[in-house]
This record gives sequence, C-alpha cells and structure tokens, in this order.
Amino acid sequence: MIGGTPERLLGVRSRGLSGRVSLQDGAVGFESSLEQDLIELLDFDARVTELLVQPFSIYHEEDGKRRRYTPDVRATFVGDRPEVVVYEVKYQEELRADWDKFRARFGAAYRHCRNHGWRFKVLTEKHIRTPYLGNVKFLRRFHRLAEQELISEQLLYTLRATGPTKVQALLSATYQSSESRLRAIPSLWKMVADGRVGCDLTVPLTMASTIWMES
Repeated sequence: MIGGTPERLLGVRSRGLSGRVSLQDGAVGFESSLEQDLIELLDFDARVTELLVQPFSIYHEEDGKRRRYTPDVRATFVGDRPEVVVYEVKYQEELRADWDKFRARFGAAYRHCRNHGWRFKVLTEKHIRTPYLGNVKFLRRFHRLAEQELISEQLLYTLRATGPTKVQALLSATYQSSESRLRAIPSLWKMVADGRVGCDLTVPLTMASTIWMES
C-alpha cells in the first residue's frame, strides 16, 4: 500500500544534517549529509531524468506492529539500460547497530519495488563517499557558468589536434600567457562537467589528469 504522494519532487531533468541542495534546475530537501551526497551524485548523472525524494510510503509488520516506511530517493535512468532505482542511505555503523529493525522495512521495500519492476538499493558511505563524489562536488559548481564560446572552441580545437592529453598540457598548447591559461581553466572544467570533454572521474582530478574529446 502506497501512502501519499512524494514529499519532495524534482521533475524531469529540471533537474543528522538537514537542508536543501541546489540542483541543475531547482532545489530539493535532504535529511542527512549522506543523503545530500547521493542526491548530488544523481543530479550530476546525465542518465537520470527524474528524481523523487521520499517518493512513497509503504506499510509492513515490525515487532508485531504495523509500521510505515519511506525510502529516501527514487531515480529514473535512461540510456542503454533504462531502469528505476529506489535508494535508502544509511551509515554502516547505524546498519550494524539496528539491522534487526531495518531488515523488515527493507524487505518490504524490496518486495514493493520488485512488484513495480524497480530495483531497491541500500547504500552506505562506503558506496557514496568515494573519489568520484569529490570530483562531482568540484565539477557541479561549473555547470551554471556562462558559456565562453571562444575559449571553449579554442580548447576543443587544440584537443582535437593533440588527442588525449593532460589538463595542463592542453592549456599550455592553447595559450602562451599564464593569464590566458588561468582564464581558460573554468571553461575547461565546465566542458568536463557537461560531458563534452572526457576524464577518468574515479580518481581525484588534478591539472595532471588526462582528458580527451567525447564523441
């Protein structure tokens, strides 16, 4: 049984701590820093077309009583493997301490998701707080930068000519002066954030990171 409508909604690509996190178009609430981190990861993922926070509630039996459970986030993914994933985020220590309590609600959520053709995932800080998260937090700030078309075109022209290269090497090959290279850095990171320039985001980004043209 579903109880109510999503408490916090982010529409189609409109895309102990609580607050609101700014997304690519709008903002959404969160109830823990770990939930905030997951929302930022999903917002950055170009495959995600919809985010629902506290998407639904279900009822289940727990300790002989009828209990209500509301998962944290539901995300809709498109692409080669379209799917809907429902997420619950918990710290590892909390899971270990209260696993008997969580087992019943997670089982109910798994069955509910299976009946709808969705996936249910429980994520901890081990899954979320990786070097990829650090890169996402760094790159998200460049999404809203105004496009500097001339700088972007100059960087892309050089990158096409050089092929895969280091960030610093691309800047040096494109501009002679240090002032011009400094002015170009935000535009380069914006292209990485927007997916026009590729980079391995599973390791920390530096000026020595290798970048390439995305097809």
